[in-house]
Amino acid sequence: MLQLIKEFRALWQCKYFGEKGQDLIEYALLLAIVVGIGYLIYTTSGLQTSIQSIFSNAGSVTSSAAAVAKGATTQ
Repeated sequence: MLQLIKEFRALWQCKYFGEKGQDLIEYALLLAIVVGIGYLIYTTSGLQTSIQSIFSNAGSVTSSAAAVAKGATTQ
């Protein structure tokens, strides 16, 4: 009877405490490391101001192009 309980316990542990979620956790940790390194590079290298100026310039160019296109269609 004791042997049967041990076998059932081993089967239950293998089924529920196996390596099912190990890959998911490894990918999540890898993603966290990559994001952390990217954030450090973003904040320490001055990349933040460069990216902000790029998007600001792109926004002004888009606005002026929209104004020109709007003026061309109304004339």
